Amino acid sequence: MAKKSIDIDYIVIWRNLNQVASKSEEEELQRWLSSDRKHQLLYEHLSVRVDKDILFTDEHIEKQWEQLQNRLIAKPRVLYTKWLQYAAAIILPLMIGLGVMYLSDKETGSVETAHQIQPGSSKAMLQLANGESIELDAASESLIKNKEGQVIGVDSMAILTYSAEAAEEQEFNTINIPRGGEYQLVLADGTTVWLNSESSLTYPVAFTGDTREVFLTGEAYFDVTSDKDVPFIVKTEISDVKVYGTQFNVMAYKDDKISETTLVEGSIAVLYNNEELMVKPGQQAQVSTAEEGVVIREVDTHLYTDWKSGIFRFEEMSLKEVAVKLSRWYDVDFFFANEEVKERTISGAMKRNTDFSLFMSLIEKSAEARISIEGNNVLVEGKY
Repeated sequence: MAKKSIDIDYIVIWRNLNQVASKSEEEELQRWLSSDRKHQLLYEHLSVRVDKDILFTDEHIEKQWEQLQNRLIAKPRVLYTKWLQYAAAIILPLMIGLGVMYLSDKETGSVETAHQIQPGSSKAMLQLANGESIELDAASESLIKNKEGQVIGVDSMAILTYSAEAAEEQEFNTINIPRGGEYQLVLADGTTVWLNSESSLTYPVAFTGDTREVFLTGEAYFDVTSDKDVPFIVKTEISDVKVYGTQFNVMAYKDDKISETTLVEGSIAVLYNNEELMVKPGQQAQVSTAEEGVVIREVDTHLYTDWKSGIFRFEEMSLKEVAVKLSRWYDVDFFFANEEVKERTISGAMKRNTDFSLFMSLIEKSAEARISIEGNNVLVEGKY
C-alpha cells in the first residue's frame, strides 16, 4: 500500500477512538497528532461527529483529509478558530461514505427485522472428567471440582481459572463454546486461552510429564506461560503447534479443512507430516488438507487476533468469508443468491457487539447488496 499523505493507518485512529489501542499505537497516534495541528482537528471531529462503531477504511479517512486540505488552500486567510467548522462540514458526509444506512431509510425495511438477532456473549459448557456438565456464563460463580471433590478451579466473571495446586492425577476437562459465545480460560500452569465461537478445548486439570498438551477444535488465542523444559503443544485435527512461551492464535475449524497459526510474539513451530517448521513473529502458517503442505507468510497479526479484544477486522474480505465469521458470532445462517455476490468484498473495523441490523446495513451499502432476513436466516443478493 502506498504511503498515505496523513501518514497513519486508519486502524490506529479507529483503535484509539474505541480505546482498544496498544501502547505502541497510542504512542504512534500522539506522534501523529503533535506533528500537525490539522491532524488534531481531524481526530477531534472523528471522535465527536462520527459513530465509532461504523466502518473505517484508509480510503475514507484519506478522502476526508484531502477535502480538508483543499478547503484550507482555497481559503488561506481563514481564521484558525474556523478550521473546526470546515472539518465539521466534511465529517458528516464521511458517515454516509463509510456506509452507514439509517433505519428510517425506506431501503432498509428488510434489515429492520434484524433487531431480534443479538451479538454473542460469554457462555460455555464445561464437561468434567466424571461426565458432569456445568453451564458457564458471566453472571454466576461456580467452583470446579475433580472426581474426589477437591476444588481445582473457579469460574467467575466469564473467566474459568484452574488452581496451580490441582491434584497431580491427570484428568481432562473439555470446554465447549457454542455459536454466539466466547470464553476465557486460565490453565493450571498460568497459560491464558481466549476461545472463540463454536470452539472446543480439551485439557488436563494439571500438567504432568515433559509436555503440556491441549486439544483444540475451532479458534483460540493463547498466551502461554514460559517453561523451556516443558513445551506447550496445541494439537488439532490437521497439525500441531509446539510452543515454549509466546502469544499466538490458532484457527482450525473442522468445516474449514485448513488451520491457521498466527504468531504475535515469541517463537513456535508447526508440526505437520513429521516436519517441524519454525514461525517468526508477524508470520502465519497455513496448513491445508487439500494442498497437503505448509505455507508461511507475513501478515498483519491484528487481522487474526483482534477478535479477542472485541473487534471484527476485515481487509478486502469476501462476503462469503465475512458470513462465516458473523454466522458463528450472531448465530445466524447466511445464504447467497449467486456465486458473484459471495465474492464481493468489504474492508474496515467494527466492534463485535455492534447491532446486527447496523452490520447488515453496512454490508448493503459497502457491497452494493440487498439483504433479507427471516428468523435467523439471512439472504444476500446483489443490487446490480
